[in-house]
Amino acid sequence: MTDLDLQDTLIMELKELADSQSLKKLNGEVWKDYNIYKQDKPYKDDEDDAAQEDYVIVMLDDEDTDSDGRWIVTVHILMSVMLFEEEHQGNIILANLMNQIDLHFCKKGVIGRRYEMERERHKRFNHECYPNYFECDYITKWKLPETNQEGIDDLV
Repeated sequence: MTDLDLQDTLIMELKELADSQSLKKLNGEVWKDYNIYKQDKPYKDDEDDAAQEDYVIVMLDDEDTDSDGRWIVTVHILMSVMLFEEEHQGNIILANLMNQIDLHFCKKGVIGRRYEMERERHKRFNHECYPNYFECDYITKWKLPETNQEGIDDLV
């Protein structure tokens, strides 16, 4: 029940959303075939161009303890889409995707039966991307369970 386990749990949640076809594009199509990376992604000069297209990175950031001594972990869920279209609607597409993920996490409140989502969260857009790429960052904070706590079931 560490920050690394939280990161794996968040990746599993995102994969389950994709597998269950719960994430929808603005036109009603299902989000699929995007890459999910842990902490990093391949560099732009790597051989696999498809790895640079639609992707999600689940990245750990700062950690602090709250007044009870429990760790609060900041997690960035970075998303990118590649679009070749005249309207440049990439940020709207990403806003829609962030909204769906945010709604999912807020409804659950607790993931992996032990990680509590804090109320503070942020949505940020990168306006300095390569042409035809759009990127955003969904930032959340998660409370780790107490060191001696095995899971939410132990409280019942």
